[in-house]
Amino acid sequence: MLQYALGFQKLGHEVYFVEEVRTEWCVDSHGRPCSFEDSVNRELFRAIVEPFGLAGRSCQIYNHGEATAGLSRDSLLAISKEADLLINMSGHITSGFVLENVKRRVYVDQDPVYTQLWYSEHGADLNFTNHDVFVSVGLNIGTPRTSIPDCGLKWLHTLPPVLLELRPFEVNHASKRFTTISSWSGYSDLCYRGEWYRSKYQEFKRFSELPQRVNQEFEVALKCYREHDDGIRLLKQNGWLLSDAGQIRDLSGYQDYILQSRGEIGIAKNSYVKGRSGWFSDRTANYLASGKPVLAQATGFEDVVETGRGLLVFSNMEEAVTGIEEINRDYAAHCRAAREFAQEYLDSSKALPKLLEACSAN
Repeated sequence: MLQYALGFQKLGHEVYFVEEVRTEWCVDSHGRPCSFEDSVNRELFRAIVEPFGLAGRSCQIYNHGEATAGLSRDSLLAISKEADLLINMSGHITSGFVLENVKRRVYVDQDPVYTQLWYSEHGADLNFTNHDVFVSVGLNIGTPRTSIPDCGLKWLHTLPPVLLELRPFEVNHASKRFTTISSWSGYSDLCYRGEWYRSKYQEFKRFSELPQRVNQEFEVALKCYREHDDGIRLLKQNGWLLSDAGQIRDLSGYQDYILQSRGEIGIAKNSYVKGRSGWFSDRTANYLASGKPVLAQATGFEDVVETGRGLLVFSNMEEAVTGIEEINRDYAAHCRAAREFAQEYLDSSKALPKLLEACSAN
């Protein structure tokens, strides 16, 4: 989300960065419920915006405006009345005093298939009605390339923007492990027309034997998993290396984790894969921008963007093995191609003007 804000600012726009926090989300450093004033939520927000000069242009809204960090409620209200556009990630901003005033509101869907099925099959209130334009990182949503319902909406598409100047590039042959950062289970499984659309858990089990099939180390930084989970045991038994994603505490740690990686092994949620959503990961975008080759599970995005050098795709075990071998065979060339892909498709100075133009025309 920060790369959207900084990218628009780089283009010369006047940008404000807003986040909402609910009462039940507020915890202290030990994960215990606490007040908003004492929460790590508030501290982390400050630690993120200050280094990028957004401290005076940001607001963390607590409980729909009961309190704020950064800009005051009155200041944000005044700003919203003058704002031309709200880029609302997954409909996250719900406070009426912001939504009701901005001239044009854009809903950015970051969980294709889940978003559409929650709404169409389960009647979930996803805050759609308060928006004028709908955009998805699922590059196939709303097209004939997927059978997932469009919810009666016209969907535009976007790739995750990156600021290349924040992503140093070098070829490091000493990097040994293909890595990724992941939540283990995440959302509940969904049924649509008698078919189940499941979590990332399902796909990790499908490819659990990958370390046994190719001479390559693989590591997953996992959030919220149980050591005695059957799937976790299966990964460990097959040679996957597991680390705690909770140890990646800030943006610097996130970037360091990517830089020490040889590349990314991108396992997608079963729902993204089965639904042929065209989902493209913002995490993958950051690996590519850092010049780290990516072997990504096919979700249908390969129908839209060029793959084969720097960014490779796989649908089965044989393709995954071949992809790793291909990257390792000419590693430096794939590193350069990864960076070139980011320059061509993901650079915020190219991706965001296209997004603005599309949102203004619809």
